[in-house]
Amino acid sequence: MSQNSAPQIKTHKDYLGDLIGGSLMIKESQIVAELLLKKPNQEEWLEAIVNQNLLQKRSDASAKRNGATIKKRIENMPDEYLEQVAFGSTELSTQLMLAATLINCTLLADFMRNVVHDAKRMFRESLDIGDWESFWDDRCRLFPELAKMSDSSIYKIAQVAFKVLADASYIETTRNKKLQNVYVLPEVKSLLMSMERDDIIEAMELQ
Repeated sequence: MSQNSAPQIKTHKDYLGDLIGGSLMIKESQIVAELLLKKPNQEEWLEAIVNQNLLQKRSDASAKRNGATIKKRIENMPDEYLEQVAFGSTELSTQLMLAATLINCTLLADFMRNVVHDAKRMFRESLDIGDWESFWDDRCRLFPELAKMSDSSIYKIAQVAFKVLADASYIETTRNKKLQNVYVLPEVKSLLMSMERDDIIEAMELQ
C-alpha cells in the first residue's frame, strides 16, 4: 500500500503526537465522540467534561486530561467516523480509536509497521521490551530531541505504547506481550480509504 497519504513529519513533537496522554480509553472515547458530534463550544465542552463529569473521573484534572487527549485524536475526523466510534460495536470503536491514535502518533504507526510486522513475519510468539528499546534508539537518530526527554517520560511512552497494543488485542497482555492475530474490519478500512490513509491500514494489518 502507498504511504504517500501520510503527512510530512517535521518535528519530534509531531512524530510523537500525544501518545503519552494515554491509551485507547474506549468507553471514554465513545462518550467524547458522541459529544463532539454535537459540535460543542469550549463552554459546552467544559460543562460536559468537568461539571457533568461524563467521563466519570475522580478529579477535574483527570477528566480534563483524558478528555483533551481523546479530543485531540478524533476532533478532526469526519462525522461518519465519530458516529462509528460513538455507536459502533466495541471492536469497531477499538479499531477506529487505534487508527486515530496511529494518525496522531506516527511513532507508534512506525513501530507497528516495522517491528510488530517483522515479529509476525518471523513467527515470533511475543514482543519484548528490547524491541521497543531498539526501535526507540533508532528513532532517536532520526529525531535527536527524543533522546533529550526525561527517563520517566521515555518509560511512560513505552508503557502506553504496549498498553495500546494490548487494548487493541495485538498482544495478549502488557506483561507477556504475546502476539495475537487481528483482522481489520471492513468498515475501518473503508473509512480510512475514504480519508486516503492507506498507510494506517498498512500499519494495522498483520496478515
